[in-house]
Amino acid sequence: MWKVVLGIVVVGLVAYKMFGARPRESVSATAGGADVYDGYLEVRMTMQGPQREIELVAFEERPNAADCQNKSAGAQIVALCPKGSNGVSCALKSVECSRELEPRYRKMFDRQPASVHYAHLQVDDPSGTPRRGLVLGWGMTEQESMLICNAIRSSAAAKAGTRVTCI
Repeated sequence: MWKVVLGIVVVGLVAYKMFGARPRESVSATAGGADVYDGYLEVRMTMQGPQREIELVAFEERPNAADCQNKSAGAQIVALCPKGSNGVSCALKSVECSRELEPRYRKMFDRQPASVHYAHLQVDDPSGTPRRGLVLGWGMTEQESMLICNAIRSSAAAKAGTRVTCI
Protein backbone atom coordinates (compact mmCIF):
# COMPACT_ATOMS: atom_id res chain seq x y z
CA MET A 1 0.00 0.00 0.00
CA TRP A 2 2.83 2.42 0.80
CA LYS A 3 4.12 2.00 -2.76
CA VAL A 4 0.77 3.17 -4.13
CA VAL A 5 0.91 6.18 -1.82
CA LEU A 6 4.46 6.87 -2.99
CA GLY A 7 3.21 6.70 -6.55
CA ILE A 8 0.47 9.16 -5.74
CA VAL A 9 3.02 11.61 -4.36
CA VAL A 10 5.13 11.23 -7.52
CA VAL A 11 2.15 11.96 -9.76
CA GLY A 12 1.29 15.01 -7.64
CA LEU A 13 4.81 16.31 -8.09
CA VAL A 14 4.62 15.62 -11.83
CA ALA A 15 1.46 17.68 -12.12
CA TYR A 16 2.89 20.50 -10.05
CA LYS A 17 6.12 20.51 -12.06
CA MET A 18 4.35 20.50 -15.43
CA PHE A 19 1.56 22.93 -14.76
CA GLY A 20 2.25 24.90 -11.63
CA ALA A 21 5.96 25.44 -11.19
CA ARG A 22 6.80 27.67 -14.13
CA PRO A 23 9.87 29.84 -13.57
CA ARG A 24 9.12 33.53 -13.33
CA GLU A 25 11.12 34.26 -16.49
CA SER A 26 9.02 31.79 -18.52
CA VAL A 27 5.76 33.26 -17.28
CA SER A 28 6.91 36.79 -18.06
CA ALA A 29 8.23 35.79 -21.43
CA THR A 30 4.95 34.07 -22.27
CA ALA A 31 3.04 37.17 -21.31
CA GLY A 32 5.49 39.25 -23.33
CA GLY A 33 4.92 37.26 -26.50
CA ALA A 34 7.30 34.29 -26.35
CA ASP A 35 6.47 31.42 -28.64
CA VAL A 36 3.60 29.25 -27.53
CA TYR A 37 3.01 25.96 -29.33
CA ASP A 38 -0.52 25.88 -30.70
CA GLY A 39 -1.22 22.29 -29.78
CA TYR A 40 -0.53 19.83 -26.98
CA LEU A 41 2.46 18.50 -25.08
CA GLU A 42 2.12 14.81 -24.21
CA VAL A 43 4.43 13.15 -21.68
CA ARG A 44 4.22 9.41 -21.06
CA MET A 45 6.18 7.48 -18.48
CA THR A 46 5.96 4.18 -16.68
CA MET A 47 6.29 3.74 -12.95
CA GLN A 48 7.45 0.23 -12.11
CA GLY A 49 7.12 -1.15 -8.61
CA PRO A 50 7.99 -4.59 -7.32
CA GLN A 51 4.52 -5.93 -8.06
CA ARG A 52 3.02 -3.74 -10.78
CA GLU A 53 3.52 -1.15 -13.46
CA ILE A 54 1.47 1.99 -14.01
CA GLU A 55 1.56 4.08 -17.16
CA LEU A 56 1.17 7.78 -16.51
CA VAL A 57 0.24 10.32 -19.14
CA ALA A 58 0.10 14.10 -18.83
CA PHE A 59 -1.09 16.62 -21.39
CA GLU A 60 -0.65 20.36 -21.46
CA GLU A 61 -2.58 22.62 -23.78
CA ARG A 62 -0.60 25.37 -25.52
CA PRO A 63 2.83 24.62 -23.96
CA ASN A 64 5.88 26.79 -24.42
CA ALA A 65 7.45 26.07 -27.81
CA ALA A 66 10.83 25.49 -26.13
CA ASP A 67 9.40 22.51 -24.21
CA CYS A 68 8.38 20.95 -27.53
CA GLN A 69 11.67 21.61 -29.27
CA ASN A 70 14.12 20.29 -26.69
CA LYS A 71 11.86 17.79 -24.87
CA SER A 72 13.10 19.13 -21.51
CA ALA A 73 9.69 18.67 -19.87
CA GLY A 74 9.98 14.88 -20.01
CA ALA A 75 13.43 14.77 -18.41
CA GLN A 76 12.29 17.06 -15.60
CA ILE A 77 9.33 14.80 -14.85
CA VAL A 78 11.34 11.57 -14.77
CA ALA A 79 13.85 13.25 -12.45
CA LEU A 80 11.05 13.60 -9.87
CA CYS A 81 10.62 9.84 -9.63
CA PRO A 82 11.97 8.42 -6.37
CA LYS A 83 14.77 5.91 -6.76
CA GLY A 84 16.50 3.66 -4.30
CA SER A 85 15.54 0.97 -1.85
CA ASN A 86 11.78 1.44 -2.27
CA GLY A 87 11.83 -0.63 -5.46
CA VAL A 88 10.12 2.04 -7.58
CA SER A 89 11.63 3.14 -10.85
CA CYS A 90 10.37 5.42 -13.57
CA ALA A 91 11.14 5.50 -17.24
CA LEU A 92 10.24 8.13 -19.77
CA LYS A 93 8.42 6.57 -22.69
CA SER A 94 7.85 9.61 -24.85
CA VAL A 95 7.55 13.37 -25.06
CA GLU A 96 5.65 14.64 -28.04
CA CYS A 97 3.98 17.77 -29.22
CA SER A 98 1.17 17.56 -31.71
CA ARG A 99 -1.55 19.74 -33.10
CA GLU A 100 -4.13 16.96 -32.81
CA LEU A 101 -5.40 15.12 -29.76
CA GLU A 102 -7.23 11.81 -29.53
CA PRO A 103 -10.98 12.29 -29.05
CA ARG A 104 -10.96 10.59 -25.63
CA TYR A 105 -8.44 13.15 -24.33
CA ARG A 106 -10.25 16.06 -26.00
CA LYS A 107 -13.35 15.04 -24.02
CA MET A 108 -11.28 15.10 -20.84
CA PHE A 109 -10.19 18.68 -21.56
CA ASP A 110 -13.93 19.44 -21.65
CA ARG A 111 -14.30 17.76 -18.22
CA GLN A 112 -16.34 14.82 -19.42
CA PRO A 113 -16.24 11.54 -17.45
CA ALA A 114 -13.92 8.75 -18.59
CA SER A 115 -13.26 5.14 -17.64
CA VAL A 116 -10.73 6.29 -15.00
CA HIS A 117 -10.61 9.27 -12.69
CA TYR A 118 -8.25 11.98 -13.89
CA ALA A 119 -6.99 15.34 -12.77
CA HIS A 120 -8.10 18.32 -14.85
CA LEU A 121 -5.81 21.28 -14.20
CA GLN A 122 -6.44 24.89 -15.04
CA VAL A 123 -3.72 27.48 -14.50
CA ASP A 124 -4.28 31.22 -14.76
CA ASP A 125 -1.87 32.55 -17.38
CA PRO A 126 -0.72 36.18 -17.27
CA SER A 127 -1.86 36.55 -20.89
CA GLY A 128 -5.45 36.23 -19.66
CA THR A 129 -6.12 32.88 -21.32
CA PRO A 130 -6.22 30.01 -18.82
CA ARG A 131 -4.02 27.01 -19.64
CA ARG A 132 -5.39 23.53 -19.15
CA GLY A 133 -3.82 20.17 -18.47
CA LEU A 134 -4.62 16.57 -17.65
CA VAL A 135 -2.88 13.90 -15.61
CA LEU A 136 -4.04 10.31 -15.51
CA GLY A 137 -2.79 6.80 -15.08
CA TRP A 138 -3.82 3.71 -17.00
CA GLY A 139 -4.07 0.26 -15.46
CA MET A 140 -5.33 1.39 -12.07
CA THR A 141 -8.41 0.62 -10.07
CA GLU A 142 -11.07 3.27 -9.61
CA GLN A 143 -9.90 3.85 -6.03
CA GLU A 144 -6.25 4.23 -7.06
CA SER A 145 -7.09 6.72 -9.80
CA MET A 146 -9.12 8.78 -7.32
CA LEU A 147 -6.23 8.68 -4.82
CA ILE A 148 -3.86 9.99 -7.47
CA CYS A 149 -6.25 12.73 -8.47
CA ASN A 150 -6.73 13.82 -4.86
CA ALA A 151 -2.94 13.84 -4.34
CA ILE A 152 -2.55 16.13 -7.35
CA ARG A 153 -5.27 18.38 -6.00
CA SER A 154 -3.51 18.56 -2.62
CA SER A 155 -0.13 19.40 -4.13
CA ALA A 156 -1.67 22.10 -6.34
CA ALA A 157 -3.59 23.69 -3.44
CA ALA A 158 -0.46 25.61 -2.41
CA LYS A 159 -0.04 27.12 -5.87
CA ALA A 160 -2.12 30.25 -6.37
CA GLY A 161 -4.00 30.33 -9.66
CA THR A 162 -4.02 26.55 -10.12
CA ARG A 163 -7.31 24.70 -9.91
CA VAL A 164 -7.56 20.92 -9.98
CA THR A 165 -10.81 19.08 -10.51
CA CYS A 166 -11.07 15.33 -10.06
CA ILE A 167 -13.36 13.87 -12.65
